[in-house]
Amino acid sequence: MLILPKHEKQIDWSFSYINQHTDSEWTIATSCDRKKVTLVDRNFSPQYEYQLPDDAIRCLAISPKGDLLAAIMANGNHLAIMTAENQLVFEQQLPNPPVKYYNENGFQDCWFDADGLRFWCMKLIEAQEVEIQIRDTNSWQIQRKLLLKDPFGWSSFSFHPHPENQILALWAAAGQDGQQVYWLYDDGIKIHAVEVACLADTSPPVFHPAGSEFLVLDDSERELSRFSFPDCNLLGQCKWPWPDSDDGFGYCICYLSDNRILINTNEGIMYQIDLEKMEISDELILSGHEPRPSEELYPNLKDVEEGLCSDLDCFYRFDSDRILSVHSQLPSQKPDSKQKTLVIFGGKELFGSLTKVQQSAPYSKLFIQSLGIS
Repeated sequence: MLILPKHEKQIDWSFSYINQHTDSEWTIATSCDRKKVTLVDRNFSPQYEYQLPDDAIRCLAISPKGDLLAAIMANGNHLAIMTAENQLVFEQQLPNPPVKYYNENGFQDCWFDADGLRFWCMKLIEAQEVEIQIRDTNSWQIQRKLLLKDPFGWSSFSFHPHPENQILALWAAAGQDGQQVYWLYDDGIKIHAVEVACLADTSPPVFHPAGSEFLVLDDSERELSRFSFPDCNLLGQCKWPWPDSDDGFGYCICYLSDNRILINTNEGIMYQIDLEKMEISDELILSGHEPRPSEELYPNLKDVEEGLCSDLDCFYRFDSDRILSVHSQLPSQKPDSKQKTLVIFGGKELFGSLTKVQQSAPYSKLFIQSLGIS
């Protein structure tokens, strides 16, 4: 399928983050240098500029209203929360000095709840445990915390929210040593963590927008699995159809309808997958960013493998019927160029019927009931 971009914008800064609250007016944070973050709206118009107190940004989190930015910096040693007027409202610097590659006591990830009342954060303790914290967004004091043993040691951890905004997935990843997923739930008194046995050595879950199911990749990136939520029944698997190819499924996944998704490959190709048959049904080609021979996009690389690839870096579900994709400007004259092209595409020709999230949060309720909480 050939599809035309609806909007395209070239930027001179690196793309850092898209707000996962898809109903938020404020969507994208980008950084043009090591300490400055620009928040833009859905039309790519700059709205706020944040001057961060430190560099080496590890992750960013935007509040639902876009009026607060949380940043983990200095390789995990520095957490700061700032207002849109660049006022520092909370800051914590760990006593150990920053390290160049890995901090065994550093902050890992953070997340604002959709209600704006809770701020989730986590930090490593001696690279053997991770402390999950919930802070009140008025005082920024820790209200509840949970200590989890690192299942592998020296893991990286990240949050992945369920669409009903009551459950968080926690992903622990230690490269070849393994990966593990947990469900997290805060009942206002304690934080509950449930290890998901069937999600060992997989990617983090990508949830259906209604929260009824999710998708994961195995660690070989050659098998996509579909599970129901919260009972984690296997609904189907799609295997990479070209065993002789060096390419494989990528980690960008977007539900286009209840029975169709879009997924990338490591070489920047985009495919649609039929979820009922669990097989590739079509290739999506974005006009102006078509796949080209590898040697054409990377003329300065030696021993480049033959085959097709594209300039696609990643894509995200932008709202109910649009996708935002990020592209490198290739071939680049400067090897370290941070210039990117942002593209919005989608519409009725791509999306189909897609069940929306229910305010009653039925799938989260099922999970909470399984914990024995009324």
